Amino acid sequence: MNRWLFVWRRTTRELWFRAGLYAVFGIVAALAAVVAAPWVPPALADRFGGESVEQVLTILASSLLAVATFSLGAMVTAYTAVSSAATPRVASLVTGDEATQKSLATFVGAFLYAIVGVTAINAHYYAAAGRAVLFLISLAVVGLVAFRLLAWINRLSRLARLGHMIELVEGRASRALAEAAARPGLGGRAGALGPGAVVVASPRTGYVQNVDPDHLQRAAEAADTRVEVVAGPGTFVRRGEALCRLDLPEADDAVQDSFCAAFTLGRSRSFDQDPRFALTVLGEIAGKALSPGVNDPGTAVEIATTGVRLLDDWQQAREAVDAEAGVSHDRLCAAPLREDDLLDDVFGPLIRYGAGDLRVAIQLQQALQSLGSGRGALGPAARRLQREALKRSLSALGSAPDRGRLKAAIP
Repeated sequence: MNRWLFVWRRTTRELWFRAGLYAVFGIVAALAAVVAAPWVPPALADRFGGESVEQVLTILASSLLAVATFSLGAMVTAYTAVSSAATPRVASLVTGDEATQKSLATFVGAFLYAIVGVTAINAHYYAAAGRAVLFLISLAVVGLVAFRLLAWINRLSRLARLGHMIELVEGRASRALAEAAARPGLGGRAGALGPGAVVVASPRTGYVQNVDPDHLQRAAEAADTRVEVVAGPGTFVRRGEALCRLDLPEADDAVQDSFCAAFTLGRSRSFDQDPRFALTVLGEIAGKALSPGVNDPGTAVEIATTGVRLLDDWQQAREAVDAEAGVSHDRLCAAPLREDDLLDDVFGPLIRYGAGDLRVAIQLQQALQSLGSGRGALGPAARRLQREALKRSLSALGSAPDRGRLKAAIP
């Protein structure tokens, strides 16, 4: 992903960004009413330019602060509940939820609009025509607040629901897997460089959150070299460890910096370009559901079906890309996503913690058998994991009838 696009996406998901944007719009709308005043017909100014607009703004200002405070408290409650019921890694999706941010931002923006409007009226900033424009804008703001309030009530009914969190993680995993399948230049098509390649070292310690293949391609063309990406998205690197390797005898600081700029490092992993992180989070949810304190095998079964859906779509997308001619990033090479790793990320916790549950064991066998019947490298990897899961389940199931039911469930 383009590094600036990655930064933009990450910034727009922050709660303060949308709230600040709506706040600016609210202030501008309140102050800009005087600009449209010259175009207001006298009859409209006489009808709506009275004192009623101040009353409307006063009601908005007095109520929306409480609504915004309540909504923020509800979001914090949902954040805490999701962290406890699922995993702390999925809680960031609550604060980054677009519908939640729009509702909170609308309340904050409308509150500031009302405060600025009342202050401007008391300062005699508006004439009758300006108050008429402000009144019409206030009606639109009231309608928007009512719509967002209803949407927020509907969102609250499922914001902290575990199934909703699984859907959100599945959506992020699906997008990340699709982007990974569509990156032919980062799919290992070029051969690995020799041992004498120049190492581009990481300037600091952290997780690789994003790699910009277009920037790497341009830098490689400028330096007339090939690039081997060593630290892909999700890799933890220490300061001085390799981010990539160059097919050059040597590289000065300027060349190294140009390649370093393609890598975005952070304190934690990101869902955007790291499909294994999303699959790992799904596995964590399943592992927590199978813990003795929770004992929720139904969630584990849902994760198993979600894993089948995600990996099947990824396999088909990768085959479609493989069938296309040409490579857009011919100077790049990197280790592709390994099927065994993807399967273990999502199904590993189910195998380790759900081997002794008959329902989970049967669902695992059916899921892995479904993936194992497909074409490509995913099939053999799924069959290997299916044999391991069966061995663990037969060992963990203490009842002979349960072992018989498990064997009978495998076609």
